[in-house]
Amino acid sequence: MAESGFFAAVGALLRERIEPLRPVGYRRIAGAMLVTNVGNGMQFVANVWLVLTMTGSPRAVALVLLTAALPGVFFGPVIGVLIDRFPRRLVFAFADLTSATVLASVVLLQVTGNLATWHVFVMVFLLGLTESTAVPTGTTLVREIVPVDRLLAANATTGVAVQIGNVSGAALGGFILGSSSVSAVLAINVLSYLGSAAFVFGVRTQRVVRTKNENWREAVREAAAGLTYLRTHRPMIPSYLMLLTLFAVLYVLNTLLAPFANDALHVGASGLGYIDAMFAFGAILGGLLLPLATARLNRDRLAALGVIGMGVALVALAYSHALAAPMVLYGLAGVSFQSFYIFRTRVQEHVPVDIQGRVMALLITSVGLCRLVVYAVLAVFVTAGTLRMIYGVVGLLLGLVGVVITIRAFRTDEVSRPPEPEPVTAGPSETEQA
Repeated sequence: MAESGFFAAVGALLRERIEPLRPVGYRRIAGAMLVTNVGNGMQFVANVWLVLTMTGSPRAVALVLLTAALPGVFFGPVIGVLIDRFPRRLVFAFADLTSATVLASVVLLQVTGNLATWHVFVMVFLLGLTESTAVPTGTTLVREIVPVDRLLAANATTGVAVQIGNVSGAALGGFILGSSSVSAVLAINVLSYLGSAAFVFGVRTQRVVRTKNENWREAVREAAAGLTYLRTHRPMIPSYLMLLTLFAVLYVLNTLLAPFANDALHVGASGLGYIDAMFAFGAILGGLLLPLATARLNRDRLAALGVIGMGVALVALAYSHALAAPMVLYGLAGVSFQSFYIFRTRVQEHVPVDIQGRVMALLITSVGLCRLVVYAVLAVFVTAGTLRMIYGVVGLLLGLVGVVITIRAFRTDEVSRPPEPEPVTAGPSETEQA
């Protein structure tokens, strides 16, 4: 009996994982995000290596991170309008093609011996701009194509693709860098962006896009529509704030890990790789199990417990030593991070499809501001004690927030559900109009 129950659970899990892949458009988006994140993982390695070899200054690496965060802060509202005003598959494809063009130009400068440090910073800025465009565009495309009752499974599957892409990209980038050159890493990344553009260009939807002739005041009001929607739909604010919080915490973890592994844990580059890989492993495992769990359990309670789990993991990391404990704790943080996809699904379910781009781009702008604050703190107070304190404070605050939303979730018997009726925005053919 136990054995048959196990196989039945495995079968249910497989069906949950396959179901979101049925729409051809979603398979294309998931493929594009996988390929793009392979490129992003490779590019991070290439960026750090280029700056270190050209300047010899670790502070320049911090400037690279700062430069990558600026586009989302300054151009987020404009990006949101573009996502909602134009066919989203074309916006995504254009971002990828722009990335490929930028990298091809840098490769040409590198092989001809004309690459200067300022070229690298321009490249990082432009790639930050295209990433700030592609991420919310991909999210809105998923909502546009996938039926609302399968949206959480689709988001979790997309998260698995992103983590697989990041880990494999970083490993591939390091291998190519060690065996060949940084130019080879950049050249292969050009191909990854071209492949991603090819994937997404074939996506078809039924959303009708109508352009408007308007003056600059109307354009400003349109750019602020995401913020206006949240302000006038207050029940959405808690889910959106949790989405923002977890997104910001993810960037904090990514930013702190390298100095934390080196200065606080003293585990070196190999230990850094193991710890980072454990977060990805936990996120992939959690992403595979999330649809199965939410099909049987209250998703709001799972999300709240996940927030507490991440908070506990971060507080424990503040007191951790050596390698084994941080690896386990980062794995737990990866599993707990799946709460992010529950909150994102709740936002996607309730926000109208036609303004989702502006709502999600507002998220990119807000997270960009958080990244700037973190980078500023690190630039001034980079010590082992400060790093541990940041982990502990962020984890404690996250845990307290988790306790509050857990109490609220367990006091409510009914799970949050999509609004009815659901707007019809997806189908087998595209009718986008200029």
